[in-house]
Amino acid sequence: MPTSNKSGRPKPVDAWGGAPLNMTTLRKLWKPRRDAYSKAHLYEEVRVRIHRALTWLEFSERCDVREDLDAKLIAQWIAFTALTSQWNKKTNAPESDAAAMRLFIRQILDHDQDGLMQMVLETNDRAARALFEDAYLAKQFKSREQSKNSKSRDGSGKTFSTKSTMEDILEHAQFEPWLEAVLERVLFVRNQLVHGGSTYNSRLNRVAVRRASSLLEHLVACFMQILMEHGYTDDWGDLCYSPLPD
Repeated sequence: MPTSNKSGRPKPVDAWGGAPLNMTTLRKLWKPRRDAYSKAHLYEEVRVRIHRALTWLEFSERCDVREDLDAKLIAQWIAFTALTSQWNKKTNAPESDAAAMRLFIRQILDHDQDGLMQMVLETNDRAARALFEDAYLAKQFKSREQSKNSKSRDGSGKTFSTKSTMEDILEHAQFEPWLEAVLERVLFVRNQLVHGGSTYNSRLNRVAVRRASSLLEHLVACFMQILMEHGYTDDWGDLCYSPLPD
């Protein structure tokens, strides 16, 4: 049983060598579970989510970072939304990416029994800060940061800021606002691409796209690892575009 740190979260302990895992190891982790669940007709929606995400991650790995970085980031975001998306029965449409993302973050953190998110957070601290300090993104998010009051989950009331030190983030268990801040910026970069706000392979946003892709690659792999090991029995909302039965 992992011991606890100051935040009350377990210290990172993982039998698979830490997080994030590469695609080969994720497949090894998932295959026996997938086969068992499929045979027993259990957790079908989670199985579909993970299968969809894995296929898009595999495609993203084949994208050349010099020529296909835009496609790589878009594929990684599709893999992420395969895990997070929820169907809204009232509107008969998927929930917005931002709304589904926030629900997913809260839920996946509740299943992080091995402290894997802490591993990824510490590994990607410099990359996340570089994304926060990106001149274009900082301008876009300045007013939001001033009006947003991102409280820690430990009840201390200490406000999260993109300038918070790693020590503060860990001590006050501010994983949720950190993830939201990172993924909101990744979503902004993704939106710039898919809504025609950028030329293909534009030199103006190469750094932002590269940083967003690197962070999302690690985060999605970590989310999948947590889901495979601890979250597969939970309800992750209604699946979008469920496969038709044979």
